[in-house]
Amino acid sequence: MASLEELARENSNLEDDLISYLQDLTRSWGLLADLSFSDLLLYLPTKEPPVDSFVLLAHVRPTTSTTLYRADLVGQKFEAQSRPLVSETFVNAQISNGKVPVGGDREISVMAIPVMWKGETVAILASEKASIVEPPRSEMERTYLSIFDRFAEMFERGEFPYGEESRFRHRMPRLGDGLLLVNTDGQIEFASPNAVSLLHRLGWHRPVVGSRFEETGLSSKILNEAFSLKSSVTDELEREDKTFVVSHCFPLLHSGKATGAAVLVRDVTELRRRDRQLISKDATIREIHHRVKNNLQTISSLLRIQGRRLDSDEAQMALNESVRRIGAIAVVHETLAVSQEGEVTFGEVMRPLVELVKEGLSSPVKPVSIEVSGDTGLLPSEVTTTLAVVVTELLQNALDHGFKPASEELENGKVDVLLSKNAEAVMVEVSDNGVGLPEGFDIENNVGLGLTIVKTFIQQELEGSLNVISNGTGKGVRFQICLPSDRIFEKIDL
Repeated sequence: MASLEELARENSNLEDDLISYLQDLTRSWGLLADLSFSDLLLYLPTKEPPVDSFVLLAHVRPTTSTTLYRADLVGQKFEAQSRPLVSETFVNAQISNGKVPVGGDREISVMAIPVMWKGETVAILASEKASIVEPPRSEMERTYLSIFDRFAEMFERGEFPYGEESRFRHRMPRLGDGLLLVNTDGQIEFASPNAVSLLHRLGWHRPVVGSRFEETGLSSKILNEAFSLKSSVTDELEREDKTFVVSHCFPLLHSGKATGAAVLVRDVTELRRRDRQLISKDATIREIHHRVKNNLQTISSLLRIQGRRLDSDEAQMALNESVRRIGAIAVVHETLAVSQEGEVTFGEVMRPLVELVKEGLSSPVKPVSIEVSGDTGLLPSEVTTTLAVVVTELLQNALDHGFKPASEELENGKVDVLLSKNAEAVMVEVSDNGVGLPEGFDIENNVGLGLTIVKTFIQQELEGSLNVISNGTGKGVRFQICLPSDRIFEKIDL
């Protein structure tokens, strides 16, 4: 489904600022749908003059009533004559109320509200609901509808959406959170049942209506700031008993002056408790990675000590290869230990990996450069660890076998690592400009430990593919790894 911005650009010549203005409207209009007990639909006139049709930019359903529309109508175009009140409001720039037949003997109640921008009507907000003959029965229903009417008049005067809309740090506020209607003196004129229950949890057991806002334990600064800025303001209260309450204040304006405020209050104590648990869990996981890294380094040190006591060159070489493999795994854990997420980009891991390989295998008499380009984006830690060992083996293989012996002159020795990712796969390519593959080389029949590890990890652990391409004698070789994205993340989800 196309976004509001995409629909606006496709069907009109609206400026970027105006599109942002309409997006601000839809960030908080769930509250308005709840207050009006109706579906809210945002209509935009099409760009072909004269205006004979409207495109539906956005639609929100109420949580306080049944929706009129089960189907998704966003993106559809409607002839002007099929939306008479919408057309009338767009021309007159005034709120239009009426009942519209929808087939048979059925009709719906529609309030068409002009959305103003720099003194001009740019869109129409329509409140649509089933036509009801009986007037509102309860005080709460009457209050909600009267607050919506005040917002509708603010639309008509160009006072809503606010100029500097407060961004929501949580989900968008809805009426079920709990509503307080406050006048300009800070006195509470109405409190919804959910708001009363919340204040009781805060220790306020006196009648809420008639009390002053700041007496309830909620901060009065949110009212002062909202009245001063003439914009919505969010505040979070933390009590000594570790109760957290988020308040979102919408000032009600008339000709530039505040006439009251609708304040939504929500208890987020449980959310904050979970946040603290997640922070603690993340810190624990990072500490585990740090300790694993330290333990791996200890193992590497022990292997080096053991290697110095061996007389066999073959045994020393085997231990040195094991040290490098352990070092590759340690690099991943070290990166995860300082990461704020459970995933890291493989590009972050490659830098220390390259240094690890160069320290062990490169020397002034065998100068080979290693360059890394691209990235794979975020990968699960299990995949990163396996892939780190694979790339280390390929780098080690290139430096060991791809170039001439150190006794011969070597110029411009180079190994390139190319990382990339698309929707289908993660790709890693390791190539060099060395001597190339020996005649008759077949990776499937190769019994070397390094390439055996590479094949096993890629084909069995990561369920990917490995392709080896020879560029010709003296022109190097390329190892191409392809890992299906769905398999990579499916293994972690399981």
